[in-house]
Amino acid sequence: MQQATGTSAETLLNKDILQINSGSVAEQFVGQQLRTLQPIFEQHKLFYWCRENKNSSAEIDYVIAMDDKILPIEVKAGSTGKLKSLRIYLEEKTTDYGIRISLDSLSFYDHILTVPMYMIHEIPRLIKLKDSS
Repeated sequence: MQQATGTSAETLLNKDILQINSGSVAEQFVGQQLRTLQPIFEQHKLFYWCRENKNSSAEIDYVIAMDDKILPIEVKAGSTGKLKSLRIYLEEKTTDYGIRISLDSLSFYDHILTVPMYMIHEIPRLIKLKDSS
């Protein structure tokens, strides 16, 4: 990571590394973790969603298929962010809920399941719990 970002070792040790390059390190970490959720015998693929509209463009970091659901995932390295793109996706695609992966605590509010980064491996279980309730 140090070589890829061109960051000094001192910076990596003394700063919040998830904020490096506007959160791209966090997105990379989440992408690697999402790939581990797929069966080992399947070809690992990651997808994203982008809408280019003159008045309102939107982008979702990852879109995954889990059981019979297509779920959008937004990655937030910081604690701020309004999740505008995620809300646009939920409205346009009439999806029940989306996933936000961040450093925040586990929660479900306003159709968004917030999953802490350390719990990415629990997403399949969390989805089953959410869908059974």
